[in-house]
Amino acid sequence: MESLDTEVRARKTLGTVEYVESSGFAQGVLPTKKDVVQNMLYLLQPKRAGQAQRSKEDAAQLLAEHLQEHWLVCNLHTIATQNIKKLILKMYEEFTRLYQTRKQRQNQAFSERADRFNESSEKLFDVFCTDTQMRDKLEEYSGIKMTSIEWKFLEDQRNERKMYYEDFTEKQELKMMERRQKIQCLEHFRKLAREEKESSKAKEMKYKGEEQSDEGTSVDELYPAEEENGGAPAFSLRGRRKRRCTAAAAGTDLPLEGEHIRMSIRRVRPGFYETVEKAKNC
Repeated sequence: MESLDTEVRARKTLGTVEYVESSGFAQGVLPTKKDVVQNMLYLLQPKRAGQAQRSKEDAAQLLAEHLQEHWLVCNLHTIATQNIKKLILKMYEEFTRLYQTRKQRQNQAFSERADRFNESSEKLFDVFCTDTQMRDKLEEYSGIKMTSIEWKFLEDQRNERKMYYEDFTEKQELKMMERRQKIQCLEHFRKLAREEKESSKAKEMKYKGEEQSDEGTSVDELYPAEEENGGAPAFSLRGRRKRRCTAAAAGTDLPLEGEHIRMSIRRVRPGFYETVEKAKNC
């Protein structure tokens, strides 16, 4: 991937710093902001894309997946792919605005902004997952846990950048497909963890709502009694779904097992009248 002819590479100069298109990241170290910009330059070249033009959204999506895979090879969990994509687009938009500034408008303020961007471009493009709870979940789901050495490596990459991940090449070659599958799994696990959290909240809200709706409602309000006409109960359309039989002989109570016999939507439940008659004759 890095065998591109230097004479045909896209080059853009911002202030005193030159950005040259690149098709990958250096092995054994974590990418800097400049590395990300240079990879975007490569992905947005029509002759590299293999089509008329690749959009910034598509290029950022491809680069976010590649960047996430690069970090995972080093056993470092990242933020979600879509969040990485947003950071890439935001930084590249800033680079594009500065690069496309007309010479007539390149004043002292522009020079200061360009210098700040160039200075920060040598720093780590940090996409590490700082959410401890989410990181613990990802480690639990994936089985990948950070060791003390990897914590030191991350801290070094954020500052002096002297350390090198020695078995990077071997792991990259042997586990490339596995890592890509794990990225998809991690995104799935991240979604599951988020849905689980939202589901528990929804259940809690539903439970509270049911408790409030049940307060102050009596059984008689839920199941209104039938009118007595000396014969079979006359069910109205309004009370068709939820009614109970309260018919009982004078001076006697309806047995407990017959108190909540209800009528279905279209017909009387089998054995309804027999049960009522038995209750009357007790």
